[in-house]
Amino acid sequence: MRRIDVQGRLRAALASALPGVEVRVRVPDPRPATLVVVRREGGAAANALVDRAGIGIQCWAATEAEAYDLAERCSRAMRRLRMADGFGPVTEESLRSDYDEVRGSPRWYGSYTVTAYAEQEE
Repeated sequence: MRRIDVQGRLRAALASALPGVEVRVRVPDPRPATLVVVRREGGAAANALVDRAGIGIQCWAATEAEAYDLAERCSRAMRRLRMADGFGPVTEESLRSDYDEVRGSPRWYGSYTVTAYAEQEE
């Protein structure tokens, strides 16, 4: 049985919830002005059917206010994930400003613990 692709499934869920926003698992070069990046940062599989992942979400935008708004939209989308989507409890650990000093760009960061369940095999 394959490991649950929590990062990929969350990227797809956020892309669906944020029409018109580019959602990736890594930062492309060049980076678009508005971008959401979903990264697995920790956690562990409980077994082949359940994974409790630590997830980081970075949100870039042209202004601090727009980056905050994008982070809030991601936060709402994360909290709306349901069992029908293959997810269990989602806990928001932090949501904060995280200015990108390297690129000189507003960025917000959200940290989550997400429980994901294996998709049913047909």
